[in-house]
Amino acid sequence: MALAAGLAFGAVGCAGSGPSPFASGGFEGQGSEAEPSGTGGDDAAQGGESREGVATVDLSPEEISVASYEALLTADSMRMATTEGMSAVGFSFDLHLDRAGTCAGSVTMPGMGSVELLMRDDSVWMKPDTEFWESTAGTDEQALIGLVDGSYLRGDTSDPELAEMAEVCDYDTLWEDSGPGGSAEASVTADEVTDHDGVPVIPITEREGDEVSEILVAAEGEPYPVLVRTWTDGMAMEVAFSGWNEPVPFEEPPADQVLDMSDFRDGSFAV
Repeated sequence: MALAAGLAFGAVGCAGSGPSPFASGGFEGQGSEAEPSGTGGDDAAQGGESREGVATVDLSPEEISVASYEALLTADSMRMATTEGMSAVGFSFDLHLDRAGTCAGSVTMPGMGSVELLMRDDSVWMKPDTEFWESTAGTDEQALIGLVDGSYLRGDTSDPELAEMAEVCDYDTLWEDSGPGGSAEASVTADEVTDHDGVPVIPITEREGDEVSEILVAAEGEPYPVLVRTWTDGMAMEVAFSGWNEPVPFEEPPADQVLDMSDFRDGSFAV
């Protein structure tokens, strides 16, 4: 898969499947049946030259694509977020994550609502909003929804209800299927340096079949991707990147706002 497509769709691919808490029987013990926004922040990529001291602007389009991918893989942390009005299949997300396993952010699914995500090491906290609970449990479960709405479900990455969603917070997993270039038919071109929100960038365009992707790569400092736009199979997505190597803001939820996943699963709480 071309780099831009992998960057843009990696998070959605991880977050789009997996069992919901209700579908796994969370309320069985109590009679239950089982173009978006976001910002990537204001920070521009900063750092040194790339590719053995050669300025990014002096590299070939293919080399810039490779350098951008390598910069992403070696960063300690980053923030990525879909931008206003550009989100594949209606998904939107805003996530700040690091290589050590800390993550904070949210994912929004059309017609299903939003989920706030927190992860540190193997521990995962997931806080669905009211729309999510209603779309998953059904609007006739208001008593049960009233009990859990506003609470975090806490478990770990081995819990099936949390594992798939948690993958979107795994720095390395996000990029497993991405990489610079593509098949022999793929082409990579570069335009002149331009400005994006005050940051000098080099627009890199990758074309392969019906898929067209554009990466705005920082022209100065480390060649981090600043913005990725992808069009494929009639879907469009735009993701902004920022916060490179910055600490992930993380605060563990208060105990009185947390419901243990095992208790939720077996229904061992009272309405």
